Amino acid sequence: MSGCTPGAGRKAGLVVAIGVDIIKTSRFEKLLRTKTTSFAERLSKRILHHTHELPKFNEMDAGRQVQFMAGSWAAKEALFKTLHQEEQDVFNFNEWYRYNNSSGKPFISNDKYDYNNEEFHLSISHDDSLVIATVLRQKLYSLDSKGL
Repeated sequence: MSGCTPGAGRKAGLVVAIGVDIIKTSRFEKLLRTKTTSFAERLSKRILHHTHELPKFNEMDAGRQVQFMAGSWAAKEALFKTLHQEEQDVFNFNEWYRYNNSSGKPFISNDKYDYNNEEFHLSISHDDSLVIATVLRQKLYSLDSKGL
């Protein structure tokens, strides 16, 4: 952490859970291309966040939509594997969304998830017809003079 003032705003993370999911994009290609337009719209609304993901999805060409939908599904499946059953029962897929911080690092979040000092790191890879997503759920602790 060169360039940081010692003890100023530094944090450490404790791993709470890890989730992983892998999916073939062909599953979503069939759903998005061979079903009716209204089916594809209903599916996208069930999976994608209405503000953060759905507008981007609607602006994409058909090929990119398949990749995006498969990636969102895999990321959210991986995320749900990090949640306790009670937490899974409270949230829907479309309440979670992927985003990148200012450095481009991917995360997954939910505006209604109010557990303090937790974050969900996301790693997602596409290779031909496969998408794999890994989510690391961690609890953050301050490393200032009062913290660890």
